[in-house]
Amino acid sequence: MIPQLLLEEILLGEKEEKKYYDKYGKENIQTALAELRKSNEKILAAYPADSLKKKPLKFNKTFLLSTKILTFSTAAVLVMALAGTLLANHIDVKNETVPTERTKGTPSNHQLKLYRQKGTEAVQLKDGESAEENDLIQITYLPGSFKYGLIFSVDGNGSVTHHLPESTWISEKLKKTGEEVPLAFSYALDDAPDYECFVFVVSKKNFDMSKIENVDKNKYSIEYLKNGSYLPSECESSVFVLNKK
Repeated sequence: MIPQLLLEEILLGEKEEKKYYDKYGKENIQTALAELRKSNEKILAAYPADSLKKKPLKFNKTFLLSTKILTFSTAAVLVMALAGTLLANHIDVKNETVPTERTKGTPSNHQLKLYRQKGTEAVQLKDGESAEENDLIQITYLPGSFKYGLIFSVDGNGSVTHHLPESTWISEKLKKTGEEVPLAFSYALDDAPDYECFVFVVSKKNFDMSKIENVDKNKYSIEYLKNGSYLPSECESSVFVLNKK
């Protein structure tokens, strides 16, 4: 199956079509691109961009949600927005209890979970499982007894991505619904090598993790993120690693 995100990137000229012929087949890619172009044209005709932008997506426990990709064309944004709506309404979730590795402090009942879109299903991933470029990942959390939290990830290049909150190292008040809480956006893996390490930091008090910005990026590694030496006092963390193919 050719990833939807890859097709969108090819249409936008962000990736070269020919590079993927060996993996997916030239005829398959060209057919999929032709179908996507037709689909984009139909969506643009049926849903004017201005009217769609005024209708926020509704999020619930059925994943995946709207994909956080900021470089799509208008047509591609419409496709992903509508796809997000359909998935939120119809996607099946294969859910298992998969504990993440916790660091610093005694074990608690907070938990970080990751799901990958597979066809029309969102399949729960296990810590240490393999993933690859363009996989769509949905992050959810269970706050347990903690009131405040923060989620970020570090890839094999040492690049840091904020997930919760989206642009600050100040913790956010966690939602307590009695069920898993999905983040507002799913996450498309890029081509960074080796791994993507997700960290869920929690505390019973509000906290600031901005000091982590002073850490030498070369120190970022799975081992470093797991040992928790960078955590503020009274914080615990759960670490979830995806190995990159």
